[in-house]
Amino acid sequence: MSELRAWIRAQREQGYGTLHLSRALALAEAAVREGMDKLTVVTDDEGADFLRDQLPEGVELTVIAGSLTPEQESSRLVDMIKEYIPSRVDSRTPRPLVYLCGHRYEAGYQKRLWKAGIEVVVVADEGHPTFADWYVIPKPYGGELSVKSVSGYTRFLRGAHYAPLTIRGMKGIFQNSDHNTYAEHFAVATENLDIDKWLPVIGESLSHLAPPEGLEHELNPSLMILPGVDCPSDEELLQKTGNTGKLKVSVASGRRDVTKELVDADVLFAADGIILQQALAIGTVRVCLPRKGEENDLMYQHLISREASPAMPDPISNDFSDRMKEMLDRVCFDPSWRRGQNRVGHYLCDGIGSFRIIRQTAFKVYAVPQNIIRFFEKGDPLIPNL
Repeated sequence: MSELRAWIRAQREQGYGTLHLSRALALAEAAVREGMDKLTVVTDDEGADFLRDQLPEGVELTVIAGSLTPEQESSRLVDMIKEYIPSRVDSRTPRPLVYLCGHRYEAGYQKRLWKAGIEVVVVADEGHPTFADWYVIPKPYGGELSVKSVSGYTRFLRGAHYAPLTIRGMKGIFQNSDHNTYAEHFAVATENLDIDKWLPVIGESLSHLAPPEGLEHELNPSLMILPGVDCPSDEELLQKTGNTGKLKVSVASGRRDVTKELVDADVLFAADGIILQQALAIGTVRVCLPRKGEENDLMYQHLISREASPAMPDPISNDFSDRMKEMLDRVCFDPSWRRGQNRVGHYLCDGIGSFRIIRQTAFKVYAVPQNIIRFFEKGDPLIPNL
């Protein structure tokens, strides 16, 4: 039988930060664990800097220029893979796979790979016309987002239980299946966030947080800033939070992996991205913020409309203070609401999405665990081995 080979293509995208690179890493980890014979990650210079020290042993890293046109880029991929494309495809000689992580690979790009004899898997948050063999939408309520198959043969994998999370992220989820019924440990993810607008707002609001009467606990709120790789220095981030009173504010030490800090947070203020996806899986209560530079952010509107996150008041509205206080009282101190949000997170993302994707697309194993109510199928032999 021919070796099973795959290529994962991902790079930094404007407005998405390291989301697609993180998903490429998660898919690479899952592919190695599942026994892929040969795996290559293809990225640009920035992506290589992010992935180089994190990829599993044995995974090749190839850099191609990010300035190529879609036609040049797809041709470069075909040239890279063509010697492994079989003249006859059957169960013993499968087509090589290419996983495209992101939104920049339009239907024509996918078709050029497909016509060359490559099996194409697209992993993207938003639905677009596709010529791929597989289209994965790893986001909450993904079944409601429309995406059309140009070829007519595309298989769709929808929903946040297909979220490709890293193994380290999975461990954090598995070991932390519940949260307090009140909140005092807050985190804000800065990737893609308008930090000049939101950090002062969040810092001031939390500094005035007052627990309801009868709470038998001394409240010591703290805010952990989870900086993206493009963020300013730690000192600048702390300055941007402004006067926070007695609120303890700190900055996470890592800018590539903040799983531990995220696990310790009771409430996360976040734009969409890999950190929000992990928060959904853990069951952390979210306050979903619009992304920087996007007034009509689909992810933000989608979560709000499905009640997976409370709406963040607009800082320029006249009744901002009252609305913020009302929202924080509910988010921080309503036990029934917090437990409900915790269950929503478990339902939306069970944490082994990267393994599901590899099993179904590469190994054609369709009877994969589908119990998303408990967010981890503990009977799956994969889990204890993590």
